[in-house]
Amino acid sequence: MSLEDALKARTLELISQQMANWVVEIQKNIGRHQETLMRTLDELQENVARYDEKIDEGAIAQAIAQVLKENPPPAPPRGPGFDRLKASLSAIEKGTSLSEVLTYLVNEVSSYVDRAAMFIVKGPSAIGWYGKGITPPDALKQVNVPLGADTLFRTVQGTRSSVRGRLSDSPGTVQALSRLGGNPKGVLAVPLILRDKLAAILYCDTTREEVPAAEADLIEVLVLFAGKIIDMLSAAPKTAIAGRTTGNMAERAAAIRAGGEEMRERAGVPRPPTPPPPPANQGGDEGSSTVMFNASTFASMKQQQQAPARPAAPPPPATAGLSPEEQQAHESAKRFARLVVSEIKLYNEAKVSEGRRQKDLYERLKEDIERGRQMYAERVPGAIRDATNYFYDELVRILAGGDAGALGPM
Repeated sequence: MSLEDALKARTLELISQQMANWVVEIQKNIGRHQETLMRTLDELQENVARYDEKIDEGAIAQAIAQVLKENPPPAPPRGPGFDRLKASLSAIEKGTSLSEVLTYLVNEVSSYVDRAAMFIVKGPSAIGWYGKGITPPDALKQVNVPLGADTLFRTVQGTRSSVRGRLSDSPGTVQALSRLGGNPKGVLAVPLILRDKLAAILYCDTTREEVPAAEADLIEVLVLFAGKIIDMLSAAPKTAIAGRTTGNMAERAAAIRAGGEEMRERAGVPRPPTPPPPPANQGGDEGSSTVMFNASTFASMKQQQQAPARPAAPPPPATAGLSPEEQQAHESAKRFARLVVSEIKLYNEAKVSEGRRQKDLYERLKEDIERGRQMYAERVPGAIRDATNYFYDELVRILAGGDAGALGPM
């Protein structure tokens, strides 16, 4: 080997050796920096977890309550109360004949709308009979609405249900009721059904854009109630209601019963079915039992309630009797579980709040929880995982706020 080749070989050997040493040193430096970085990240996450736990949720709730108190939401629209409904029902119930009941009905309905009118259905027409709020009053008796014309009355006849809307949407109705004058906008038409037949149509209108839904519902109840009163009056014996100006449903029902089987058959009231013979009492003391529970069931339930439950003894701590190194390993596992669960809570505050209310945290955060469980399993030794429930404990403490039931099925 020449001198040049020997120098070249020696030089390459020295360079290779030095580069190998440099690589080893660089790898060591990288490892140290990685350890420092991981340690710093762990400390940072732990600090974040501490700050998250220090959040005063009570103060936040008080602030929200104060804001809501200072800026209350607008009250929802309210309709007539039950006291007015009760008064109207009592007034209608005073009627002792078909005409009286319908008159009381129109009078009561007129207190909820601007105008109310009763149209009697005769053959192919709806004929104006009595109204309230209409000027002049006799104008209604000159109105005859053909049920075949394109009006709200035809819709009510065809559907046998109420119609509520704007009068301008039905030009046929505007033309048919032109004699009534006024400037109505909202309209309501309610069928009066007697013995499964359309007997009359109650027409209501208002200068508002529409009849409010609450008032419309109440008027429908009044019409239905009036129909039941009329049906009962037609079934009761004449002698039972002659000369009477007041009464109630119970008295009228008694009048029907007083008429005997013949009157009930004329009124179309079905005979009550013959009750089956009572079952034999096979249980002695179970004569007062219900369908779902018998006396013995209640007795066993009572005994279970009377037997006091013994409180379970608290389990010994998982770190009892461990060496300092093992205790440190347990503390590291608990700290890592706390960091993982705190991070889940940090990035899912809205889901956590809703999940606590609905008690389905696991279902909402299943993907994040299982990912965190996998990280915990990879980081924590199996001996510690098998002997403890640190990850689950932190789920209950941090995510569920101490309520294990808020996690839901897992």
